[in-house]
Amino acid sequence: MYKFKKIMIPLDGSEFAEVALDPALAIAESMGAEMVLFRVAQPVPRTQRLAEMPDVYNDVVAATYREAEAYLKDLQARLGYEQISIEYRPASAGVARQILDFAADHGVDLIVLSSHGRTGVDRWIHGNVAYKILTGCTCSTLVVRGLPHG
Repeated sequence: MYKFKKIMIPLDGSEFAEVALDPALAIAESMGAEMVLFRVAQPVPRTQRLAEMPDVYNDVVAATYREAEAYLKDLQARLGYEQISIEYRPASAGVARQILDFAADHGVDLIVLSSHGRTGVDRWIHGNVAYKILTGCTCSTLVVRGLPHG
């Protein structure tokens, strides 16, 4: 039987992304695996006005990281599973790239994430992190269809 040592769940702070938590937790509990709740902090656009006020810009960036950490710590507490760690990164290299790099660098065995299921032009316009993970990841992946819109 294949055993998954580390399971990564990329999250963006939305209920949609959290759809991946239940299946990931079920797998982790059944295998005694470590779960990593992972969030790429939202990028802060460096507008002309913010560029003129670097202290304010740095404060905004720091607040973004604090929010990402607080969100992950809250989830960690709500899930109540002992083997959960949290990680967050800046979005400077792109969301999918940050997820792929972390997975490769930290021995992740399985990535569990939700997807909108976009295809064609819609995927091209909006991007598709799940597709980039599926095509670029060297570990196993489980893509959970997210909540329907409406």
